[in-house]
This record gives sequence, structure tokens and C-alpha cells, in this order.
Amino acid sequence: MTSKVLGLGALALALFVPSFAFAQTSTTGLLNVYVQVTNQSGTAYSPNNFTVALSGQSPSPTSFQGSQSGTLVSLQPGNYSATVTNQYSYSPSYSSGCTGNISAGQTQTCVITMAMATSTYGWPYNPQYPHYPQPQPLTCRTDTPTVGLGQSARFTSVGGPGGTYNWYAASQNFPNIGPVLTTTFQSSGTHTVTVVNASQTATCTVTVTTSYVPQPTPTYPTYPTYPTYPTYPSYTQPTYPTYTSYMYPRFPNTGFAPTTGAEMAFAVVFVMGASIALYPYARKTFALAVR
Repeated sequence: MTSKVLGLGALALALFVPSFAFAQTSTTGLLNVYVQVTNQSGTAYSPNNFTVALSGQSPSPTSFQGSQSGTLVSLQPGNYSATVTNQYSYSPSYSSGCTGNISAGQTQTCVITMAMATSTYGWPYNPQYPHYPQPQPLTCRTDTPTVGLGQSARFTSVGGPGGTYNWYAASQNFPNIGPVLTTTFQSSGTHTVTVVNASQTATCTVTVTTSYVPQPTPTYPTYPTYPTYPTYPSYTQPTYPTYTSYMYPRFPNTGFAPTTGAEMAFAVVFVMGASIALYPYARKTFALAVR
């Protein structure tokens, strides 16, 4: 309800501001474009979530983010039209001043109202796509609320669209240094620090005293200790005995296989015994042969 009252108040003020208050020239016309949003079903879109595009004779600017407080567009005389390019699940309605013909020195007012689209059955149409997450509003956090002269003060920006962060503190500019600012102050008292991210602005305050202020020691998270696993015994490959093969002698040109020493001794004893046993017969035979 409050947003609707504010939107209607801003619209009424724009309609009653006299035309000479705008920045048109004698050769151009001026179009004031207002965007207001009617949220339903728990949605929380704002005018700057929507982009307005202008077509016509040399519009300036040609496109911009919607604003409930109005955006001035300069146009050359002729036909023009203002449309919302990214509607998401909202349906725009345009006032009569959003399309038409503008003359040199003339001022027109365009009011665009974004409302949740409805189906043919009348219930709000709330599709899952294309709902893109919207960034949180930009805020500034003072990490060191009280510091001494020349002592480092730290500030952190939270939320915002991201990208470039510009800081301003004690007549000093710190352009594009990121979401964290660390600086010192040379005068005591309460100082205001401003951070700008895209079109959003946030402020922090810090108290500077004439004496040194001890700062708390930062605490870091303690990581869990993992259990120690048991060490398993290492196994040694057993050493197996080395076997040596021996080549036993063989009888040359006999065809007999290699023979061990015992077999050789047995053969010698056998031959000698056979010789002794046959000696008498061999002697008689030899004597008979000689006669």
C-alpha cells in the first residue's frame, strides 16, 4: 500500500510541474517516463528491474532502467514510442503519452505500470522461468566501529549487483578498489564512509578517538582432525634355495645315459668279478687255441 501511495504521489507531482522546468530546447521535445510495479503472489520486483527502450527521432537516452521518480528523454520532433524490453512474467500497460507525436518545445508524460500477467482463468500466472535471482540491496558494514587517530578502519559492502565499488571517505576518493575498504583518519569525531555500486549507494559510520583502540583478534574456524589409520605390516618376499644341476659323465660313443659315481663303481666291480670268474675258462680256451 505504501509503495502505491508513493508512486501515485510522484506521478501527481510530475503531472503538475510546469513545462518550463524541464530541460528541452526550442528544437527538441521532452518525454518524462515513469515506471511503477504492482507486485503479486509474493514477488518483489522494482522499477529498475525493467528496461525501457525509446524509438523515435534521435532519442537520448535510447534505453534505461525504469524509475518511479521518472527519467527524462530528449527527442527530435516526430513520432516516438516507449516500450519495456524485459517483461519477465509481468504485463505492461502504457499511458497515452507513451506513444504519439512530439513537437519542438513540447513535454509529454509516459506512465508504464508493470503488473503480474494473468491466465485466461484469472489466476496470476507465475511461471518458473524466466525468474532470475535479484541481487540484495547494497548495505555497508563497519568492521571496526571505533578506532584511534591513524589506526586502520575497515568497511565491507554487502549485497549490490557486484562489479565496480567506489568508496568516498573524509574527502578522499577510492575508485574501483573492490567490496572492502581499509583506510585511516587524521581527525577525531564521527566520520561517514560512502560506497557506490552501480546505481546503489550505502553509508557506514566510524568513531575516531584521540587514543589507540585495541581491536579484537580475529578468530578463524577450527578444522576437524581426521583419524590416524593403522600402519599395516610390510611383507618380505621369502628367499627360495638355489638348485644347481650337475652333469654326470657318460660313456662316449656307447649310447648310455649319464651315470652317477655309484653306478660307475658298481660297473667296475661287476666287470672285475666277471673277469675273475671267467679267467680259468679263458686260460684253457687260450691254451687250446695255441696248440
